Amino acid sequence: MRQLPEKFRLIERGSNAVPSRRGFTLLELLIVVSIIALLMSLSFVAMTGLSDQAEEDATVTTVQKINRLLEQRVEAFDRAFKGARKQNAINGTKTLLASNNIFGVREEVVEILAKKASFRFEFPQRMIERIASGDTDTLIPGVPDTVFRLVMVPRVRQELVSEGIPNPTNAQILTRATVKWNGGVDGTKTFPGNSPNTESIELLYFALIASGNFGSSSVDGDRFNADELTDSDQDGLPEFVDFWGNPLRFYRWPTRLMDTNPPVPFSPDLSDPNDPTDVLVVDGSITVGVREVTALERDVANMLVKGLPPSPSLLPNSALPRDLMLTDPDDPVGRLYSELERLNGVNGAPDFSLEFNEAKYHTPDTYHSPIVVSAGKDGVLGLFEPNDTANFGNLAAYDSTVSFDEMLNRISDNITNRNRRAGGRRR
Repeated sequence: MRQLPEKFRLIERGSNAVPSRRGFTLLELLIVVSIIALLMSLSFVAMTGLSDQAEEDATVTTVQKINRLLEQRVEAFDRAFKGARKQNAINGTKTLLASNNIFGVREEVVEILAKKASFRFEFPQRMIERIASGDTDTLIPGVPDTVFRLVMVPRVRQELVSEGIPNPTNAQILTRATVKWNGGVDGTKTFPGNSPNTESIELLYFALIASGNFGSSSVDGDRFNADELTDSDQDGLPEFVDFWGNPLRFYRWPTRLMDTNPPVPFSPDLSDPNDPTDVLVVDGSITVGVREVTALERDVANMLVKGLPPSPSLLPNSALPRDLMLTDPDDPVGRLYSELERLNGVNGAPDFSLEFNEAKYHTPDTYHSPIVVSAGKDGVLGLFEPNDTANFGNLAAYDSTVSFDEMLNRISDNITNRNRRAGGRRR
């Protein structure tokens, strides 16, 4: 008789038995678990990378928004510097020079300096710059009155209202603002007080949001959300911050970023065409000057400021054009430098450097464009702080207290309005 298949024989016997199934071995289970663990770890790495990119993209977005406003304000300032505004600045500069016993400065040089002084006042990065130029008698020591009225007062008033004081008096506002700035205790609240490292970005907020707009469109602070604007030191002044909550920094004239090692002090010698302050120029067999931006300096600066002028190349006649990195965009002919040479304090001449120096303005004959900087995810800047004039931090000097390799590591993740990721354009 022909045998039925096994499954039919089971049915035929009325049995409930089913074919036996072999279980997983321990080795198979270990392999499966290993594969799952590997996939999970790869997913974690991928998600972490996406998260880091999202954080960076959010910071880039904030920096781009600030950059657009800054460019609008700078362009509006340039357009508005004429007529009575220009003449008032020139007259004020002459008075300033006279107070330092500096006389005989050529008119075209006074005009250039007047515009720089006005730019410094309108785009300050240290409180003292605003105070010294207009707010000498301040209600709160260290805070320019314009900053107090336009930024601190509305914020402190709102704070008091939220605490149950519907109509705060001027005295109450001034008291609270003073305590917040200096640090201390007001009732049940403790305020850390002003941090000098936040001043540059607090003042940039003031310049873009609260100060004069020179005819450009006004900007409401509500354009920035709570992740982009905070008061980390609780001094009553808001700061633009990156995604990681760290205050950004503002460098108005970052000339030490462009040329890291100019002579100190910057004292031109009229009798020597090859002193360290003279820019290197080659014309055939004749070489004049020694100051130059090296390839390494240019490469490092390009990490934070993309699109810098390239190194000059020899012309067919063997002449070497002047390096645009060693050219002041406000003074391409170099009139300020010429005046530093001419009025050098020698033989009874006035000393022009008492006013035009790196503490008050910037390195002479050097390219500059305002930069806004995030220290990146690690929160380590790699530059001296904008308020650190002793180390030329006001001019974005690299932090020389660490090794060169460490400095590069620190700035490698910095995000600025002028590097490729933020898409800033060259002024």
